Amino acid sequence: MDLTGLGSIADFAGTIVNKIFPPSADPNEKLKAQTEIQKMIESRENAVIDAQKSIIVAEMQQSDNFTKRARPTVVYAGLAFIFFDHVFLPIYSFFAGGEMPTVSLPSEFWWAWTGAVGIWMVGRTMEKRGSSSDLMKKITGSK
Repeated sequence: MDLTGLGSIADFAGTIVNKIFPPSADPNEKLKAQTEIQKMIESRENAVIDAQKSIIVAEMQQSDNFTKRARPTVVYAGLAFIFFDHVFLPIYSFFAGGEMPTVSLPSEFWWAWTGAVGIWMVGRTMEKRGSSSDLMKKITGSK
């Protein structure tokens, strides 16, 4: 498993070169072409990352506190889904005399919601302890 992505870029560039150049082509030319393709792919990836960073910075600099502090909304919406699925539906089916509907929250919900709640809790704990690091500001959305 390649965590950096560099191996996959090199493999992808090598695949392109091998498909374009004939097997009898000069190995130095093929290597030069592969290097150029890798540079182009890396510059594109860097442009995407820069665009993502600028979007995040723009969101954090706006005056709308809901957008900056949406994490609590994710937490409360998740709690509402859990309440509906594990409390409301069973009580409703008990009093309605019917069978409990087979509704369950997908594992992706649990992973995403647990991650969001965990990060939010760490940020809130750091904030309450008076930490003013950049990481804490990014987690909590505070200034």
